[in-house]
Amino acid sequence: MPTRTLVGHLKICDGQIVWADEDAYALLDFPSGSLDDMPFGDVLAPAAARLMQVPARGAVDGRSVELHGRHESLLVDVRGERMEDSCVLWSFTLTARGGRGQRLELLSRHDALTRLPNRLPSIEELAPAHPPEDEVERMLAVCYLDLDRFRDVNEALGPAGGDAVLREVARRLKAAVPNDAAVARVGGDEFALALGVGSQEEVEQLLEQVLARLAHPFRLQERSTRLRTSVGVALMRHGEQPTEVMLQHAQQAVFFAKRAGGGQVHFFDAGQAQEQQEEARERQRIQVGLALGEFMLAYQPKVDMRCGRVIGFEALVRWQHPQRGLLQPAAFVPLIEDHELVERLGDWALGEAVRQAAQWLDTGTRTSISVNISPRHLLRPDFIERLGLHLARYPQLQAGVLELEILETTAIKDFAAVADFIVACQALGVPVVMDDFGTGYSSLTYLRELPVAALKLDQSFVRGMLDDPEDEAIIRGILVMARGLGRKTIAEGVESVAHGDALMALGCTLGQGYGIAKPLAADRVPDWIGEFESAPPWGRADGCA
Repeated sequence: MPTRTLVGHLKICDGQIVWADEDAYALLDFPSGSLDDMPFGDVLAPAAARLMQVPARGAVDGRSVELHGRHESLLVDVRGERMEDSCVLWSFTLTARGGRGQRLELLSRHDALTRLPNRLPSIEELAPAHPPEDEVERMLAVCYLDLDRFRDVNEALGPAGGDAVLREVARRLKAAVPNDAAVARVGGDEFALALGVGSQEEVEQLLEQVLARLAHPFRLQERSTRLRTSVGVALMRHGEQPTEVMLQHAQQAVFFAKRAGGGQVHFFDAGQAQEQQEEARERQRIQVGLALGEFMLAYQPKVDMRCGRVIGFEALVRWQHPQRGLLQPAAFVPLIEDHELVERLGDWALGEAVRQAAQWLDTGTRTSISVNISPRHLLRPDFIERLGLHLARYPQLQAGVLELEILETTAIKDFAAVADFIVACQALGVPVVMDDFGTGYSSLTYLRELPVAALKLDQSFVRGMLDDPEDEAIIRGILVMARGLGRKTIAEGVESVAHGDALMALGCTLGQGYGIAKPLAADRVPDWIGEFESAPPWGRADGCA
């Protein structure tokens, strides 16, 4: 008879199961009455009860612990490995033969949390739902559903609440589609549908109903939450492509649904898929470039134009591509701004900026460096911890040497999170500056509540102020508001001495731009500081040190 094997893990700390993988959940928690009334929890649960009685310390010290239990033709082998914090990781192998082996295989193909299959049926398995004479005209729609920002749900409701929402999502999906449609959970917060349809309009109508059901509030005890769902759809004549290939196409389509803002349906397009594949290759090349040290920082001076003094530098990322030469951020940042690579690049930039500041200090150059932080990066849960680690490597640096720049639009969108972020950075001695100010329509209330150290005037207004009275009026209004709130202002886009003169006439004395200097290589900075301060383009004003 054929033998089937299922492998799983249980982590037990102080006599309590604190973690188990999906197979273990399936074995412990699969409901009686499903899978032909042949649950396997009756086999593993007694073994787990025995395992929870085994002391974590000493019981598995330096050797394996094995437990064997037989239940008819079923064999359970368990081995323990002592871990930290009074925990033991138990690995089990469940082996069955004959009929129970077939049921074990069936169990392994189901998601333990939602009880849905963990894959879509094949074309051959779906075919019986469509009469042969109808197959030519009927089409198969494979839909990939991705719950938008489900991480926020987990943070708000906790893991148990998140699991409850996923179970309810599965129930609503089953209730919203025809009986002959296949529904599967194919990832953490990702589901898939496969069904026969007559037209694209039919798919759109069905998905409209599905999204409406999923948008209805999920109520858990006294709390409720809402979900938005992005959907990618692959639509082909029945049997034209395997469901596995169509699912890949649908997954590619959902990428464009999420990039367009989420909460919508997008149909697979071969041209877009090719574009996505090219972008994926580019992202992979960026990852390789980070590993090979191909990225560097250039430093653009920020100066006090009234006093002719350098007040710091803005660190700007450059990619020294071995084939394409030196690349500006516009050539690669848009590819990763919604990808975890932007977090890795930002973390590298922080570490490199702090290292460079310490190196300059060791050679007698004391100056501050500001680093731009992407919205995705600053909202990362471990951002402050990582920032603290970078600073701790160079204890000789004083507070204020590192500054962070965030976009005004980010502050408006995630006001509460950004406010907490700024306070946490200040506790580490790192001030935060609001970049591109004037483009996000911040209210005075927002600005008053955000403890930013300075506002950077968007360069589009500064560049146009000499010719456009409206740009000058906007700058004048921002400066009056900033002074009233006690905020410094720094002008970006100072392209000429005339721009600097006009800004100082309005009361803005801090600036940066090509009229002052282009971004410099790190080894050029110390000499440039001396050259600028000995011959400033604007005369020294009275009262400047």
